[in-house]
Amino acid sequence: MSLLVRMPEKPCSTTRIREAVGPASPGPALSSIYLGFVQLSQGERRGFDFGPLDTVVVVMVGSVEAEWEDANRRMTHGIVAGRHDLFDGAPWAICAAPYTTLFVKALSAGAELALIRAELIDEDATEGSPESPEPGAVIVSPHAPRVSDTGAAGPARQVRQVASLERRAGREGEETRRLVVGETLTLAGAGCDAALCQDDDIADGEDPSHEEVRHFRFRPVEGGAIQRVCSPSRKYDHTYQVQHGDTIAVKSGLRPKDPTCDCDLYILWARAGVGAANTRTGGCLS
Repeated sequence: MSLLVRMPEKPCSTTRIREAVGPASPGPALSSIYLGFVQLSQGERRGFDFGPLDTVVVVMVGSVEAEWEDANRRMTHGIVAGRHDLFDGAPWAICAAPYTTLFVKALSAGAELALIRAELIDEDATEGSPESPEPGAVIVSPHAPRVSDTGAAGPARQVRQVASLERRAGREGEETRRLVVGETLTLAGAGCDAALCQDDDIADGEDPSHEEVRHFRFRPVEGGAIQRVCSPSRKYDHTYQVQHGDTIAVKSGLRPKDPTCDCDLYILWARAGVGAANTRTGGCLS
């Protein structure tokens, strides 16, 4: 089955979200992570509530006002002064806990939101139960690049972690479930050579048990890239030619390579999976 998903032409009639990866998407569904997109015109206000799912809203472009009800039933709001272009500026995000109704209103001429959702709490944890986190949201300001490769003309490749969510799960909280969202920006001429799948792709210290989505944008929009996804057995290696607006849904056990591209490339990525418990608390982490 193909892991490549084209951007839906129309939003879902029920949610009005262009679901790229999820139950209502036209492509493959992942077990714990969902990705969709929403376009807002100036002054338009939308409400979102995804029940037991943790949600990270990445403000791709535009400025918005966010409003939500906290654990004390008080309405809280904040302004997200976003960027004008994906290739110019750092991202803002909004982390919403399960059972939170989040309202977002576009303040600029237009705004685009990426909605990343993940199942980080146990399925039987219902609203109001001890296992359910308190409702609420956090606005996450831009982070400095975690990786920045600088060439003669300035930074040629930047990797940013936008937001990280972590929840304890299991009967005694013995496992930690995480959602990490980030961006990678690669300027023309700075891309890697065609990366081939190797026998040691999964044995390099990186945990292959998580799921991942990668969403691609190009400048100019007519651009494209080659994306390879490798399997441990090498029997199910995939190679895709991705276009503007495409998404790759990487199932557990597979690993994507660095894409090959000869134009400006933007990737929104998210990973969700289970790891060993540590000393950090739940919620949105910087």
